[in-house]
Order: sequence, then C-alpha cells, then structure tokens
Amino acid sequence: MSVEVTRYSTTWQPPADDAEEIVTEALRDLARWLYRQLQVEYDHLTSDKVIEEEIIVNEYTFTETGRRLG
Repeated sequence: MSVEVTRYSTTWQPPADDAEEIVTEALRDLARWLYRQLQVEYDHLTSDKVIEEEIIVNEYTFTETGRRLG
C-alpha cells in the first residue's frame, strides 16, 4: 500500500519525512479497528441467544429435520 502525503501550508513547508509512514500506519490501525468491530457484531448477531430470540419474536416454526414451516 502506498500513500502520498501532500501538505497544504501557507509557509510552503514540506511534510515531515515520515509523514507517509505515519498516515499508512494510522490507516492500518483504522482498518484493524473496523474489522474488530465487524467481527464483534457478527459474533453477536450469529450467537445462539440472538438467533433463538429472532426465532421466537418472528414466530418461526421448524420440522424435526430443521426445515422451516410457513
């Protein structure tokens, strides 16, 4: 992954030498955090408790083989 960093400065100072590395690492940290949030939400939504609650609330019925009725 390559990130180009441009600094818009009224004094025309260039960005710090390690600006691209810093921005790249910040974006990776954000991606990791987002992934963890998605994983936590997925784990919650696919938990036995939530699935059972959804079955009850939506009044789903099933056959002995697990096929949904209605």
